[in-house]
Amino acid sequence: MHHSQEHNGHRRTQFQIDRIAFFSDAVIAIAITLMVLEIKIPAMGAKITLQEIVSKHGGSILVHITALFLSYLTIGNLWIRHHELYEHIVNYNKRLIKLNLYFLLSIILLPVSISFFFTNDNPMQLRMIVYFMNLALCYFTYYLMTRVVYHSKANFSAIPKMELTMKRMNGMLAASILFVIVSILVAVKPDWFYYPFIAAVIIRVIRQRIAKRQKKKRSQAEISTQS
Repeated sequence: MHHSQEHNGHRRTQFQIDRIAFFSDAVIAIAITLMVLEIKIPAMGAKITLQEIVSKHGGSILVHITALFLSYLTIGNLWIRHHELYEHIVNYNKRLIKLNLYFLLSIILLPVSISFFFTNDNPMQLRMIVYFMNLALCYFTYYLMTRVVYHSKANFSAIPKMELTMKRMNGMLAASILFVIVSILVAVKPDWFYYPFIAAVIIRVIRQRIAKRQKKKRSQAEISTQS
């Protein structure tokens, strides 16, 4: 009888966790849909040439496409990480639910910040700050959620906090810090906003090369030890 109660309790807990995951999937799907609906094709006239379109609207169109792509990439990446996270969650508490709701709030705000970004009536500097701070908030709330899941005293995950998990958590925190730095640079001088992205790419390439070299050295050391 006691075993049956434990089994039913486990099923009930897993059902509630599945509800959180399904609800999150629905909210993220709505956010992506609303974001795509914000694409507005400007009326350019029937007699305008392609050269005139490029010269007059090319920069604006490129910026808008980049912002949409970055938002879609952010939502897609975070949805994948969210799916991987909840695949191993076996328990939860109110704090985890609240952080998940904060995370979803940051996601659902992206269509709003995109809409604000596309509004030419507001200063470009302010629009960029709001947009990049929203991206920073998305990554930061997800980072906080993973900290709760992998806390040593929580036991919310069926798998332990491994090196790969730590790398992903640190990556989310680094992404949040990156967008905060971008926002600060935009506040100082908008033309500097792309510098942190270039620096991030360079640092990532260097780290990957260092990791490959270390892996090659370890494999060579293992071969020499076996021989």
